[in-house]
Amino acid sequence: MEKSDPPVRYAVEYSGFVLRHLRLLARDASARGDGPAFASALREFHRRLELYPQFGDPLWDLAVEEGQIRLGIIRPLSMRYGVYEARRLVLCAALPILLPPARPEAAASE
Repeated sequence: MEKSDPPVRYAVEYSGFVLRHLRLLARDASARGDGPAFASALREFHRRLELYPQFGDPLWDLAVEEGQIRLGIIRPLSMRYGVYEARRLVLCAALPILLPPARPEAAASE
């Protein structure tokens, strides 16, 4: 049996502004009791962006260079990011959003 090659990862770059905002969101999430869920979501975001950034919903195509802006949600975190297939590059430059806590009745119906 032949071994398959490991997937070619995408380079993921975060702007300094986004990194600072993520630190603030982590503090806010911790204060409201969502700290572990936020940390887990952030790790999963990074993992998915490296392997398969197309998991998010496409918002619009870019005109200057071929690429897409996408929106990904892994509760309690929402992020917009650009995917440049030709360069296998993901840019996170838009401010991420800390989503409101899930309502208990919504979680029970899922």
